Amino acid sequence: AIDFLNELFFAMGMRVDVQVTEEDDTLDINLVGDDMGIIIGKRGDTLDAIQYLTSLTVNRLGGHYKKVSIDTENYREKREEVLCALANRLAAKVARTGKKFALEPMNPYERRVLHTALQNHPGVTTHSEGEEPNRRVVIMLAGQSERAEQDDGQQQK
Repeated sequence: AIDFLNELFFAMGMRVDVQVTEEDDTLDINLVGDDMGIIIGKRGDTLDAIQYLTSLTVNRLGGHYKKVSIDTENYREKREEVLCALANRLAAKVARTGKKFALEPMNPYERRVLHTALQNHPGVTTHSEGEEPNRRVVIMLAGQSERAEQDDGQQQK
């Protein structure tokens, strides 16, 4: 993982310190350097791609699978906080208006954060709809039909 990432960042012309912590079947990798926004990319897309490629590299020979998690500047924790706040804000809106709300397409991890954030909410429920890469979370009143018409096609980032 370290060799792969060092080669990748060298090819990108970036100086990045790769810090790896290994526990059981998980590699937690933290990237430290200047201008990490390039590594994060739009809504974490570049960071997710780097994590995916690193996982493929680490696990390419088969054998014992290792989960790879890559972060920089606590991006993933901050993003999770933003998504939880968004979920609660939209749940309140759905409860108030009675209209379901479809969010923008998200990756599986971010959808899971939203579902988890609202799983114990008394007035709303969530489900995902659509096909990858356009799969999105829909927030609606508890007991409301999933087939009900969309909220005027509104989407939230």
